[in-house]
Amino acid sequence: MNGDLASPVSEVQASNSDGEEQVLHNIYLRERLKELHKMMEYDIGSVVERRLSAFQDEHLPVAGCLVAGNSSAASSFTAALTRSHSIHSKGMKKSGELPKREFVPRPSLLKELLTVNHIESIYNIFVAILVLLFCNKVLEETVQTGSPNLDLSLIAWAFGGLDRVIVIWVCMFTSTSVLVYLCFHHWAHHRHTLPVAYDVTAGVMYLVYLCLFLFLPMRSVLHYELPPASSIIVLAEQVRMFMKTWAFVRSNLPRARAYKKDDDTEDDILCPDFSHYLFFLFAPTLVYRDKYPRNETCDWQKVINDLGHVVGCLFYTHFLFARFCVPVFQKFGRESFTGTNLLVAVFSCMFPGSLVLLCGFFAILHAWLNAFAEMLRFADRMFYKDWWNSTSYARFYRTWNCVVHDWLYEYVYRDVVNWQRRQGAGCARLRCVPMLVVFLISSVVHEYILAFAFRFFYPVLLVMFGGFGVAFMFVNSKARQFNIFLWVTLIFGTGILMCLYSMEWYARINCPPVYNGFWDYVVPRSLVCEFSSDSE
Repeated sequence: MNGDLASPVSEVQASNSDGEEQVLHNIYLRERLKELHKMMEYDIGSVVERRLSAFQDEHLPVAGCLVAGNSSAASSFTAALTRSHSIHSKGMKKSGELPKREFVPRPSLLKELLTVNHIESIYNIFVAILVLLFCNKVLEETVQTGSPNLDLSLIAWAFGGLDRVIVIWVCMFTSTSVLVYLCFHHWAHHRHTLPVAYDVTAGVMYLVYLCLFLFLPMRSVLHYELPPASSIIVLAEQVRMFMKTWAFVRSNLPRARAYKKDDDTEDDILCPDFSHYLFFLFAPTLVYRDKYPRNETCDWQKVINDLGHVVGCLFYTHFLFARFCVPVFQKFGRESFTGTNLLVAVFSCMFPGSLVLLCGFFAILHAWLNAFAEMLRFADRMFYKDWWNSTSYARFYRTWNCVVHDWLYEYVYRDVVNWQRRQGAGCARLRCVPMLVVFLISSVVHEYILAFAFRFFYPVLLVMFGGFGVAFMFVNSKARQFNIFLWVTLIFGTGILMCLYSMEWYARINCPPVYNGFWDYVVPRSLVCEFSSDSE
């Protein structure tokens, strides 16, 4: 009897649950349709233009390289693309000019996806892994020491010297905000009196400032012997402020140079107000605009949640290194390490290396940037796209980090393309050049941060990013199977990076130096150490 009663009750509960899910599903779809309607109302022409420019960014450099030896194929390809652009870009930009970055109100992709139960379950899986890693660490400490002492000495050491980091950051920010703005403001308002003298003097001073801005923070990192995490904070902020400075000067340079002595121009046209520049320095974007789309309110609960995610990812990374990295490599150089051990170590580093990569993405590109965007009511939060669905490395590089990609496109790629066009048709056909310049700058900056943070030059990332990364750019396919290829190579690459950099780090702890001075920082000690141990 009870079973007969329980069956209808369970059916009613199941139907109620299905009804609730259907209601939530309908609400979600309705909200998404409203947002889609607003975006379509914004500007149909700009949407078409962005799609065409995205097509150009993805396929034009590769196609230009492939058909560089065939002038007729190159000219027909360029002509077809030009006709397609001319249909949709009338009145929107100058003829032949690449489109600029447009800012529109939109949320981050994961913010939307995490409202779906299925995607939220994937997020819960990563949280469960963090809980298990925490329990593993507590159990290990209990067995070894007899008490559940959670050893966080690795984090404390990696972030040591934060007081000096703060002092260095304040100095960098003061020079970037006050010194750069005052000098640019003075130049913009007085260059019309003696254009040549002002331009030459300002150009030389600007280059000297950029050189000092690159040298002094790096010298401070070495002088105070800051540990890796603290060094990365200083060097990453140095690069960020350098890019912000370049973006501000580069964006406002043309309108200041276009001013004539007899023009009736307002001051904010020659040089933006300081409040605009100050907002830009904190805004989660590297592309300067006088105004950005803003939200009406700030939800501080979202800020707290995002900053909590950053802290959680920090502990996540700590547990991964403490569990999978330190025990494997801490005796490197003191015990025999064969080629077989290296291969096993690479494969054992693939899982933790991939999780570290995902933690870094989620902590910085999602949580950290969204926290600042919410605090500043910055509405355009397209910091990344669905890079995990990429079927080519060309699309992966464009969608992984949209913040840096936008800066490289706006101030490097577009400028190189425009320079090529000014040089003539022969130079303009070399469409590989802008892409290679972008890869060169990006790979060198990444290697610069790692080299001075770890105190050794080991160009594994430079070779993989600037070598294999460029080669994989020419592997283009829309087939979903290539997504598997991308993930396999990405996971394998992170395993190699984590393994080789860990070996070199512990080799410099356990192995005596072979060379003195500069060569000790350039020659990998892990190779020399293993060679000498094998010879013995």
